[in-house]
Amino acid sequence: MSRSFLKSSILLRMAIIAFLTLLLLIPAAIVESLIKERSERRDSAIHEVSEKWGLPQVISGPILTIPIRHFVQDEKGKEIPLIEHLHILPDSLAIEGQLSTETRARGIYEVILYNSQLSLSGGFNLGDISSLLQNGYTAIWNDAVITIGISDPRGIKENVQMVIGEQAYSASAGVRFPDIVSSGITVLPKVDGTTKNYSFSFSLNLNGSSEIQFCPLGRQTTINLKSSWPSPSFTGAFLPDSRSLSDSGFSCNWNVLELNRNFPQFWLNKRYDVSESVFGVRLLQSVDEYQKTLRTAKYAILIISLTFLAFFLSEVLSKETLHPIHYSLVGLCLVLFYLLLIALSEHFGFDSAYFISATSIIVLIGLYSMAIAAQHKTAVVIATVLCLIYVFLYIVLQNEDYALLIGSLGLLTIMAIVMYLTRKVDWYTVENPEQQKQP
Repeated sequence: MSRSFLKSSILLRMAIIAFLTLLLLIPAAIVESLIKERSERRDSAIHEVSEKWGLPQVISGPILTIPIRHFVQDEKGKEIPLIEHLHILPDSLAIEGQLSTETRARGIYEVILYNSQLSLSGGFNLGDISSLLQNGYTAIWNDAVITIGISDPRGIKENVQMVIGEQAYSASAGVRFPDIVSSGITVLPKVDGTTKNYSFSFSLNLNGSSEIQFCPLGRQTTINLKSSWPSPSFTGAFLPDSRSLSDSGFSCNWNVLELNRNFPQFWLNKRYDVSESVFGVRLLQSVDEYQKTLRTAKYAILIISLTFLAFFLSEVLSKETLHPIHYSLVGLCLVLFYLLLIALSEHFGFDSAYFISATSIIVLIGLYSMAIAAQHKTAVVIATVLCLIYVFLYIVLQNEDYALLIGSLGLLTIMAIVMYLTRKVDWYTVENPEQQKQP
């Protein structure tokens, strides 16, 4: 391929530019992979600290379980005793909680930890099961068990004592019935068939990280939660009935009824997944640098294409010719922007890192354009276009809900500008310069 043909063929240069654009997606994909790797490393550091302090907590319970004996006939018609377990949920459940938060560092990463002071109270009503006990079922009251589900018992900081009626019972480790909850603590109360209502109350001093959730096991469950953390995210099956948010913290409350969930107040010889109804609050960090950087990297092909388009139009309008090597070096600089962004955002935050990275790349490409272009105004135009591109990208990133609309309108505007600037270009003459010499 001759040098003159490369310089004179617009179609060939466009094909080479398109090929380079696609080729640069390879290092861009490598940078995306690096961003995900750094994000996973951050998550690993957070999990390592949280594991020692306390993982995100889910509180389920208390649940009263009473063994039930009844008789069934075997193949020979002989009656044999069978023991099943009756699980009874509270008639009412009220939780008052205060979260004290702190942020700890693991290398360059920050981990949100909390200590929760929870007061739980309510009562069990055994009147609902009287009809069941009249159908040949006998309750073994002495073996009654109360289970309190705690997803990570390592976060328990004080011994738990449950007051039932006027008597206090100390909790023991582990759960007897993992089909209800997988981990937690157990209380062995004194229950008999004569008393129908049992009130209870106990406190939990519980460490956790990032998130705390509750399972609405009461016929009516009310939860009031307060914290000094300024940026909560309410998650799970139910949103708060009311909430108050400010820079000094938040307060919220839930009121969940039995009818709002998909399991009954008591069941025998069945299994229900109570975890489907959990809800609570996640303590968010105000900025997730990795998520924003990854979103930025997904626009790599757009940034590369628009920058190459600016260089190509400068070639056409100024009648200069750039070599594919020039485009390659500029493209690598554009990919370097994302590497700078992820490296700097880990230390200075996303906004500052974006400004520093974009400014560095604009200055670098602007100076390079000044060196390779015959006219200095070409470099000024390129630098201006890059400024507009990075400002446009930043606006798109800040408006996630309207990103598609803003992006579409932006591209429409760019297309209109390109069509306006090239409206009088004679592409046949540009493609075949020898035609200009003909009389």
